[in-house]
Amino acid sequence: MRTGIYGGAFSPPHNGHIAAAKYFLSAAKLDRLLIMPSLVSPHKPTAKDDDPQARIRMLKLAFSDEPKIEVSDYEIQKGGVSYTYLTLKHFKESGDTLCFLVGSDMFLSLDHWREPAQIFSLCEVWCLTRTGTDGAELTAKKLEYEKKFGALCYVCENDAVIASSTDVRRLLREGKDASHYLTDSVSEYIKENDLYGAKNAEIKEYIYNKLSKKRYEHSIGVAETAEELGDALGLPEADIAKLIRAGLCHDISKEMSIEEQFALVKEAGIEPLPDYYTVPVTLHQLSGAVLAKKLFGIDKEIFDMIQYHCTGSPGMSLCDKILFLSDFIEPNREYEACKAMRAEIYSGEITIERINKIFTELCGRQLKHIEEKGYPAHSLTRLTYDTEVKKMTEEKKLDLTNATSNEIAEEVKQILDEKLAKNIEIIPVRDKTVVTDYFVIANATSTTHVKALADEVEYKLGEAGLKPLHTDGVPGGEWYVLDYGVVIVHIFSGSAREFYKLDRLWQDKSPIDSTEE
Repeated sequence: MRTGIYGGAFSPPHNGHIAAAKYFLSAAKLDRLLIMPSLVSPHKPTAKDDDPQARIRMLKLAFSDEPKIEVSDYEIQKGGVSYTYLTLKHFKESGDTLCFLVGSDMFLSLDHWREPAQIFSLCEVWCLTRTGTDGAELTAKKLEYEKKFGALCYVCENDAVIASSTDVRRLLREGKDASHYLTDSVSEYIKENDLYGAKNAEIKEYIYNKLSKKRYEHSIGVAETAEELGDALGLPEADIAKLIRAGLCHDISKEMSIEEQFALVKEAGIEPLPDYYTVPVTLHQLSGAVLAKKLFGIDKEIFDMIQYHCTGSPGMSLCDKILFLSDFIEPNREYEACKAMRAEIYSGEITIERINKIFTELCGRQLKHIEEKGYPAHSLTRLTYDTEVKKMTEEKKLDLTNATSNEIAEEVKQILDEKLAKNIEIIPVRDKTVVTDYFVIANATSTTHVKALADEVEYKLGEAGLKPLHTDGVPGGEWYVLDYGVVIVHIFSGSAREFYKLDRLWQDKSPIDSTEE
């Protein structure tokens, strides 16, 4: 029996997958084709919100009319990273002739996969080119595999359906139509189960019908800006889908009266903070979160993004801050302050550090503006600003590149103390030896703790710009040394420190003794 294996994430399975599978079934003259969704791919990270069972169900819907095509959950049930050679070994036990389908990119890198020789010995490899322009490169690689591994490879061209799971997921999270990439059954399943942020389309339609044109355009602008920032930071797609949803919903109750908003919040069993009575202009952040939960079942992460998008809150997550900033800088905002901050954010590489810095600046600007106008400020805004300023001060990057030997020794002592080292001593030896200025000596509670302390010192000083000139010691050993030139760090187990008596030796040593050595 000729058995085909077509693996991948299939998140979601689209018409390109279906077309490739059907072509493979015919071209390789297969008796059956196994669609093999991976659990953990060695080639790409697993999505934060991945549900392998949902992918199985979508695949079964996609191939329900193909009797020769089966969906196998072997790799998902097996667990762990889905290595192709292991899957092939398992199915080869049946005695079938195996045919393995890969796309152009994967075919070109097959010799870098785990155990490529085994892969080529276990199956025929079928490569399906998607572009039609890479034939020469693929043919050259085919000849290389045949010569090096004795492989049996086939390179095929067909009228590929141009589709990408990444593009489909992007369309869905942006609330756009992706149905032309999907079968009706898969599309419906995705909508019913709100996969990949698919409910954002429903939310977009709701705010289009319920909000004024200006408020709708602002909400779209916030959602798009939040998506841009999330993409720039490399956030997981699941987080970006939530940012878009929060952006779409953040002003969902803004055009309700204050009385209606208070009634909505109290109906949900929430007693608003006293500040909302004195600063009712911010109430829509709380009522909006309540209404979005009532209408669309948003989760706590999105609820928090919405309910703090005006005032901020101590302990805000990165996504909370992104929405807060996006509300201020989205392109429809024409105030000069908004334009200036938008330019500031996009003036350099977008990093978490820059987001935190500009978020703190914005909180400070808002407080100053409110105070200049003589309006009361929401207590959450003041608390948020004070918290963020304190955090930035505490987290200011340590730079020891121009530090004195005494400052380095004191920093090492602090690092060791924070990692629960015992009996930490700084011993000045500048007058006793030319080797170094200070020894820092400490006890660990176990041999494992010895290495952990050494690793922590090396890591923290490395972040501060210092690399050891030399290290000595082994994992599981009772002693470790890190030599920073002007400071040498000795970490002992209790028994080793007692045996070497290094601290007593150097504290008792005189300058004359040192030169005699």
